[in-house]
Amino acid sequence: MSETMLYVSKIKDGTVIDHITGGHALDVVKILGITGKENRIITIAMNVPSKRFKVKDIVKIEGRELNPQEVHKIALLAPHATINIIRNYKVVEKQRVKLPSVIEGIVKCANPA
Repeated sequence: MSETMLYVSKIKDGTVIDHITGGHALDVVKILGITGKENRIITIAMNVPSKRFKVKDIVKIEGRELNPQEVHKIALLAPHATINIIRNYKVVEKQRVKLPSVIEGIVKCANPA
């Protein structure tokens, strides 16, 4: 019988970003414009043991669902991430991020010429 450990608690409603490349959770939070002043609970777990990737990061955002442009931003930093939409403690939607064919308005070009 194996023992399962829950590193962070479940959320009632919101978004869980799972399978973020280890050490990149803070980058994901930053690119989403999350500052901690939004009056919502943000849970960040870094370097969590993972069978698939050795270690992974997880970000949980209470009371907020991501829009498609935000998901595309995450794909730039964490191409293996999964986005889980949670409602009433249940996963109602799960998707893997994928890079869009065209990237607009996400990063600024260092060479505008």
